[in-house]
Amino acid sequence: MLTIETNQYTFWQEKPHFLLHSDTENFWVMYIIEDGDCNYQIGNQSGQAHRDSILLCPPQVEFRRRVVHPLTFHFIRFNFTSHFFKDQDLLGHFAQANDRILEDCSYLRQLEYCPSDEVSVLQNHFIADIFNTELYRRLFEQHHPTIHSPSIKAAVAFMATHYQDQITINEVAQEIGWSSAYFSRRFKCEVGITPVQYLEHLKMRAVQQLLITTDLPIDTVATKAGYSDGYYLSRKFSACMHTSPSEFRHNHQI
Repeated sequence: MLTIETNQYTFWQEKPHFLLHSDTENFWVMYIIEDGDCNYQIGNQSGQAHRDSILLCPPQVEFRRRVVHPLTFHFIRFNFTSHFFKDQDLLGHFAQANDRILEDCSYLRQLEYCPSDEVSVLQNHFIADIFNTELYRRLFEQHHPTIHSPSIKAAVAFMATHYQDQITINEVAQEIGWSSAYFSRRFKCEVGITPVQYLEHLKMRAVQQLLITTDLPIDTVATKAGYSDGYYLSRKFSACMHTSPSEFRHNHQI
């Protein structure tokens, strides 16, 4: 659940300095920088913010800041609740603004002096979209990580085309000429999860697709997705999806 209640929005253009070099608010505060640079310290996080930096300061946390080059930025003060982010993610440098977030900022700027009663509803929507856009980016990167190692790329491709053959991690490691232990360490470093977890993700995604798009028996689904039998698949599926394969299929029938 993510809720936003906007208290203030202001667009500052080429601000040469802050009147207050340090401030502590009763609200959340967000800076989305379009141009310029500033040094900041928010709690125990510090650094220099540049174009497209998004800074986030929780209530009752000191925000120290100093303009380095005249700052053009969106200032947002708001109440905020969310169960999707860890506390440490909501302090200091929160994200880099992409085109979607900058579009939200453009809408906020257009609404800044609009007298309509609906403005606050729209402001809440666009600010929530900033958080949702960043949440999507993190989830996408988690499931589609950028892989630099050619060997890890080859291993990922091998798993994607052979997961249904009940391959083992040792077989994947042998395919790229590495030991199983070394492969597991390097894979987690590059991808963020273990090769066992990645392989399980591929198989579970295949199971979901087969359950939704076919009426195949569970034992056949298991074989096609790389599981030994339907009973083992049902146990793994229920643990992962918190529902049985038959219930999942029933709930997705149209």
